[in-house]
Amino acid sequence: MNGNYLSNAGIFLVDFIFGLYILAVILRFLLQFVRADFYNPLAQAIVTITNPPLRPLRRIIPALRTLDTSSLVLMLILQIISTFLIFLLQGIAPNILGLVVTAIG
Repeated sequence: MNGNYLSNAGIFLVDFIFGLYILAVILRFLLQFVRADFYNPLAQAIVTITNPPLRPLRRIIPALRTLDTSSLVLMLILQIISTFLIFLLQGIAPNILGLVVTAIG
């Protein structure tokens, strides 16, 4: 019975932490899309938080006009990792295709 409570807490923590970071990446994507002023302290905080994983992705994945595709790919990767960890905590053996479909959904 106690393992169930711990797995529920783990699922909550994984979902919360990844969800918060995915929200920061979404905000950065939207700020770049609307060409917001990046001298705003909130915008600078979002850039500082999301810059470490986006910098290497930008070298690999080019932007399409004003669309920052590396942010979209990072969101998808983070959602896949989050879903993978949640499945593992529930004791489900995840399938790669199922992870991708669930992450896109």
